[in-house]
Amino acid sequence: MVRPHQGEANQSLRAPISQSTVSRIQAMILNGAFLRGQRLPSERQLAQQLSVSRASLREALSILATLGIVRIEPHRGTFVVEDTPANNTSSEKAGQTAALVPAPIWRFAGRYTLQEVYQFRLLNESYAARLATMAATDDEIAELQRIVQEHKEATRRLDFVASSQADFELHHRIMKLSKNRIFADLHETYRAIFLESQRVPVARHERVWETVDEHEKLVQAITQHDPDGAEYYMRLHITRAAGRVGIALSDTPPSAEEAPHEAVLGHAVPAVTTAEKRV
Repeated sequence: MVRPHQGEANQSLRAPISQSTVSRIQAMILNGAFLRGQRLPSERQLAQQLSVSRASLREALSILATLGIVRIEPHRGTFVVEDTPANNTSSEKAGQTAALVPAPIWRFAGRYTLQEVYQFRLLNESYAARLATMAATDDEIAELQRIVQEHKEATRRLDFVASSQADFELHHRIMKLSKNRIFADLHETYRAIFLESQRVPVARHERVWETVDEHEKLVQAITQHDPDGAEYYMRLHITRAAGRVGIALSDTPPSAEEAPHEAVLGHAVPAVTTAEKRV
């Protein structure tokens, strides 16, 4: 079995504490304890306030920065990101605030590029979705539908920590439902890296509902026991997720949101066209 890099293993061990700290800081922001644009207390003060180590706090702040919730400015401190389009329905304001979202942060650059991770996911998870569709029971499909709803509700609450976790859990469950143990083991072994790749697009707060729509179409294809549709929608989802952070996985221009299937995938997929009509 492939073993994780030592740094990844250490990060996995810290994950429960960091995840709790991430959720607590985000809750403080959503509850108004820390205002938009406000500088957070110093690392020492905040660590004491939350009763966590400074190492765990740094990990948590790094995750929040990846999600576009805070921005870290060297020698100045950590600031809550200003209102983003997900918090505001004005399109004019959305255009003005989009520039305030920090550029995507990839914390595993010393190990793999973000493009390499998306390339691997495109090939691996698309086929896993096909296998899962052919093997999933009604109860297992109901669990996928529950996770999709959980992700949707978290997105509606602007709880980007919970939504990215639900996003990961949906993909992880599909990998397990493929009944391919190598797929499931690799996804678990590199959990930290795959989860991070699903956090990165969330920083584009104005586009988080795209993921909700993509998940619903994917799981509907699985529900209809349509392996061609499931494979197509997983490919489309991962391609668009990569596109949201500026990574092109195909020759399709980013604006071709409503293009026919054959334009999106680069070849004809007749069975999938039928699946989309049902969606």
